[in-house]
Amino acid sequence: MFMDSTTTRRYLGLGVLSAIASLFVLPISGLVSMYSAYRLHDEVSRLYSYLIGGVGAFSVALWAVYLLTL
Repeated sequence: MFMDSTTTRRYLGLGVLSAIASLFVLPISGLVSMYSAYRLHDEVSRLYSYLIGGVGAFSVALWAVYLLTL
């Protein structure tokens, strides 16, 4: 199922903002960036999709490791 360009831009913006927020402010927002990357996988360059999802997954994994070591 293909999205229109407005929806694609929204997911792209949401994914980038949540990936940045997950690195610096709120690690759980990495889940939003991973979902956005999943939705964008067939719509934009796979590099963007992998970067957004990878940053989100990295921050969530780092957060989980931190919580497990408390």
